[in-house]
This record gives sequence, C-alpha cells and structure tokens, in this order.
Amino acid sequence: MRLSHLAVATLASLPAGSLAFAPNANGPASTSRMSTQMFMAQENNDIVSQTRNGVLSAFAASMIFLSPGPIMEPANAAVPTTPAKPEVVAVAETKPAAKAAPAKAAPAPAKAAAPAPVADPLAAEKKAVDATKSAVVAAEKGLTNAKKAHADANTLYSKANDNAALSEKKAVTSKKALIAANDKLADAKAKESTGSLSALKEVENLASKVGAAKDSLKKAEVELKETKAIKADAAKKLGAADTVLANAEKADVTAKANNTKATEKLAKASTSLAKQQKKDAKKKAVADKKAKVEQKKADKAAKIAAEKKVAAEKKAKAEADKKKAAADKKAKEIAAKKAADVAAKQKKLKELQAADKEAESKAKSLESEIARQKKELEKMTMTK
Repeated sequence: MRLSHLAVATLASLPAGSLAFAPNANGPASTSRMSTQMFMAQENNDIVSQTRNGVLSAFAASMIFLSPGPIMEPANAAVPTTPAKPEVVAVAETKPAAKAAPAKAAPAPAKAAAPAPVADPLAAEKKAVDATKSAVVAAEKGLTNAKKAHADANTLYSKANDNAALSEKKAVTSKKALIAANDKLADAKAKESTGSLSALKEVENLASKVGAAKDSLKKAEVELKETKAIKADAAKKLGAADTVLANAEKADVTAKANNTKATEKLAKASTSLAKQQKKDAKKKAVADKKAKVEQKKADKAAKIAAEKKVAAEKKAKAEADKKKAAADKKAKEIAAKKAADVAAKQKKLKELQAADKEAESKAKSLESEIARQKKELEKMTMTK
C-alpha cells in the first residue's frame, strides 16, 4: 500500500473535530489558546472534510473498477485494502489441430502356408488300373514261368517215354531171343538122342545161349521197370505242370479282363468327370459373371458412399470452420472489449492515482499551514 493511500485512509477515518483536540507538541495549552485552536480547526475543518470526501470518492471509484469481489464500505477505523490489480482477460487462441501421428506400418503378414493338394477325383479308379496292370504283369510272368516249367516237364516226359518204349522193345526182343534159343535147344536135344558128338556140342552151345538170353531178358525187364517208373514220375510232373499252366493261363486271362474292366471304368469315370467339370465350369462362369456384376454394383455403391462421406466431411468441416471463425471473432471482440475496458480502468486508475497524489500534496500543504498558523497563534497568545 502506498503511503498516500494510508494517509488519506487514516485522515478519512478520523472524526471531523479530532484535529482540533490533537495534543500540542509544545506542552499544555491555556484556555484561550484552545479556543483559538478550535476556531482555526473549525475554519479549516471544511477544507479537510472536502479533501476527505474527494479522496473517499476517488477511493470508492477505484474499488468499484478494480475490486474483484463485492465492495464493502470500510468502517471509520478500518484501514483500506490494497487496490486489486487490473483484471487481465485471457483470450483463448485457437490452435490448429495437431497433426495426427503417422500410423505405424502394419506388420508384414505371415507367409501363407502352401495350399493343401487337391484330391484327385479319379484316384480310386487310377489306383485300380495300376493294381490290375501290376496283376497282369505278375500273371504274364507266372504264365511264362508255367509254360517254361511245362515245356521242361514235357521234355522230361518225352525222354522218359522214349526210354520206356526202348526198354520195352529191348525186353520184347530179349524175350523173343530167349524163346528162339529154347526152340533151338529143344530141337538140338531131339537130335542128341542119335549120340552124335556134334549134336551134343550143339546142345551145350545152345544151352549157354539160352542162359545168356535169360540174363539179357532179366536185365531188360529190370531196365523196363526203371524206365516205366521214371516215365510215371515224369507223367506226374507233367500233369502238375499242366495244372499250373492251366491256372496261370486262367490267372492271365482274369488279370487282363480285370485290367480291361478297370481301364474301361477309368475311361467312363474320366468322361463323366469331364462332363461334370464342364458343367461346373459353366456354372462357375455364370456365378463369376453374376459376382462380377454384384461386385461392380457394390464398388459403385461404395464409391457413392465414399463421395457422400467426403462431401459430408467437407460440409461438416466448413460448418466447423465457420463456427470456429465466428467463435474466434466473438472471442476477439470480447477480448477487444475487455482490453478496452481494462485500458479504461487503467486510465481511471492513473487518474485516481494522480488525484491521490494531489490530495496527498494538499494534505501536506494543509498540515504545514496548520502548523504555521499554530505557531503564529502561540506567538500571539504568548504576546498577550
């Protein structure tokens, strides 16, 4: 608080006649001196009262303009508070919207897994064809082996048969030779009765030939038995080879028939699949065409919606900008008005401060005048 404010406030708080009864610095005064002082104080009281009223009016005006709260009239003994500082109105500046932070790049999508292989609709038929082909190969191999075995068995049987026939021929020949030798021996024995020495020698000679013929026949019969056994075994083996060959031929025919059937089934399935795929492709083409038309419509609708959205956003932005401009204009007007009001108040404050200084100067001058007159009055009193 400035001293001038304190002085004026103190002066304004004193009763109107208090100055007349102020204690004398020069000691106690007489009755006449007090009368003279009262007269002079009364004369000057109007000046002080006018000065006080002017200061109070200026103080009240400054309080009206500068005080932020309700104005309370001070009591006579109250010391006036420090005038509030001028209120500064802050004008809110509209700042442009901060730029949106650039969006972070989306993480690279995970590498798509390889698509699962599409199942072959003809897999079963193809598998059957492959299986029947393998069966044909196996049957042909079996037939080849069976034919070779049969040929070997047949060769063996033919050889055994030839050997048996030769042995049988040898046995017959040996038997015939034995019979012929016996006949000759009987004839020779009939001639032996003559007692001829040559006849006896002939009988002995023919008897040895009959023995040799018997040995030869026996040997031929043994050989015939052996060759017949070998022939029988070869015949048995040939029969088994015949059975194996017949089965191999049957298996070969069956395998080839199965392969033909599987091949025909695959061909039929392939034809059916081709027809179905053609039909599906036609349906897909129709569906794709329809989907393309629908997508085109959807794209057009999306484009129109996007354009509407852009237009709406532009309109909303224009309205927002218009409102913002109006608000900024109004805020500037309010700020200008406030600034003008503050400037006026500051001007008034300066005027009041100037009046306050003038009042303070007048009060000091008055105090000096009172002191001077007091001294003169004292001198006048002392002279009397």
